[in-house]
Amino acid sequence: MPKTIDRSQPIRRFTKVVAAVDLPGVPEGTGGKVRVANGISWYRYWVSFDNGIDLGGIGHDQLAQRRDWPQFRIDRDEAALRADSPDGDDEGTDEGEDDAVAGNQFGVPEHLIERSRLARERLGA
Repeated sequence: MPKTIDRSQPIRRFTKVVAAVDLPGVPEGTGGKVRVANGISWYRYWVSFDNGIDLGGIGHDQLAQRRDWPQFRIDRDEAALRADSPDGDDEGTDEGEDDAVAGNQFGVPEHLIERSRLARERLGA
C-alpha cells in the first residue's frame, strides 16, 4: 500500500514547499519557501517562490511539502480517478442520506430551493 501524506499538520516556517495548484503568477509545481505560517484552525502562509513571486494568504490545501510532492500528485490523481469511476464504489455516495436533505449536490433542502425560486418569480428577477 502506498504511503499517504498527513495533511492535518501545519507547515512550519522555512519549510520548502511546492505550489499544488496554479496561483497568481506561480504555476503549479513551482518550489518555494514558507516565510510566515499562521492560523489555528485555518492554516495560511506567506511563501517566497523560486520564480521571484512572494504571495501571502495561501491556504494549506494549495501547498505541498517538497519532499511529499511526488506522492501528493499520485494521491491526487488516484482520488480524481475514484471520483470519475462509474462503478459506485467511491466513498462520496449519498446512499445513506435522507432525500429531503440531499436535494442537490450542495446539500440544500428542496423546499428552500423552491422557496427561493418562488421569491424570484414574485420579484420579477
